[in-house]
Formats: sequence, structure tokens, C-alpha cells
Amino acid sequence: MKQVETNISFLKQLNARQHEAFKMLFKDYYQDLAYFSCKILKDPVAAEDIAQDVFIRLWEKENYFENHLALKSYLYLSARNNCLNYLRHHQIVTEFENKLPQDNSDESTWNTIVESEIISILSEYINKLPPECKKIMEFVLQGYNSSEIASQTGATASTVRTQKQRGISLLRKMMSPELFTLFIAFFRFSK
Repeated sequence: MKQVETNISFLKQLNARQHEAFKMLFKDYYQDLAYFSCKILKDPVAAEDIAQDVFIRLWEKENYFENHLALKSYLYLSARNNCLNYLRHHQIVTEFENKLPQDNSDESTWNTIVESEIISILSEYINKLPPECKKIMEFVLQGYNSSEIASQTGATASTVRTQKQRGISLLRKMMSPELFTLFIAFFRFSK
């Protein structure tokens, strides 16, 4: 039998939110709640978090327990409910992760961020080009080749090539040599 169950004044102290009574309750029930939670979750680390959370919530909320059975019921029901919430949350996270593309590594994420930033910078420069040249270079930025741009815009292939060369020449004048090198490398790499 637990020490708190044999102590007559314990419930009065706990209901009065005395720190010593709470420490005694934690000492007597933490391992039991962690074990109980582990049986549900099959994860000892998560089970310990659940047990701790039960005590944190008990401390934060004002509760009144008439007897030890009410207290035990509260502890175990809280642990069970927290386990069920954890399992529901874990299931939602797993479903979400399964919907993500398989190549979801940190490197892939970082590459996507860098690519987005490069496109943003290049777009600023492309927006400064003359209208017809800008239109062609926007397609280039999206990865279209000359024949695809011609079919999209209705321009001839030679017009597209001319505007593309003009755009590259103008961008070379506007950009620093390092940025222009990045621009060229990006378009060669992205094709």
C-alpha cells in the first residue's frame, strides 16, 4: 500500500496544495503512471513525459479529492487520456509525414530554400528588363527551352533566341560578376 494511502492527513494537505504532499504523491505514483503509460504507448520516453504531464496538470489545476480512490482514479484516467491524445497526435503526424515527398532530408529542404532565394533575386533583375525581353526571360527562369517559349508566346523561335540573348546581355551589365556567374550556373544546373 502506498504511503499516501495510509496517511490520513495527506488528502487535506494535497487539497490545500501543500508542496510536501505533492512531492509525496509524485514519489509514490510517478513510476506506476510511467509504467501504465508505457503499456499503452509502447514507448518508455513518451510514457515518462505523460506521467510528468499528469503531475504538472495536477499541480496547475485546483482539484479537491474526497478520498484516495478519487485521487487514484484521477491520476490513472489522466494518464490514459494523455496517452490517447498522444497516440492521436502521433497518428496525425505520421499521416502528414507519409504525404510528404520521400526526399524530405535537411539537405533537400536547404536546397529548396536556396533555390527560392536565387529565383527571387533573379526575378528582381528580370523585372527591370524591357517588356518583351522580360516576358521571354520569365519563361527562361521557369525552366522552359526556346521552342517551348515560342509555342507559349506565339513568337518565332528566332525571336525567342534573340530576346533571350538580349536578356542575358542586359543582365550581365546589371549584375555583379559573381551574381551573373550564379545566374548562368543556376540555369545550366536547373535544366
